[in-house]
Amino acid sequence: MQYYRIYVRLKSGGQATGRELYTGAPPNHSTVLDVPLITGRNVKARIGPYHAEGGKKKGAAIAPVVEVYADEI
Repeated sequence: MQYYRIYVRLKSGGQATGRELYTGAPPNHSTVLDVPLITGRNVKARIGPYHAEGGKKKGAAIAPVVEVYADEI
């Protein structure tokens, strides 16, 4: 099973973390969606390139979390 979390680059220049940890394959590059942020607000964002965060630790049954980056639109 694969997990991913969305990080959003805000128009103001900052970065915000998505509230949800999603399961399944990450959305395709250039997909536009509403992202609920940890701060409680929702933003519309376009998905950019992503990469896997590390790998499984030896003996651990936890799958790596893919970091998905998006730009606020």
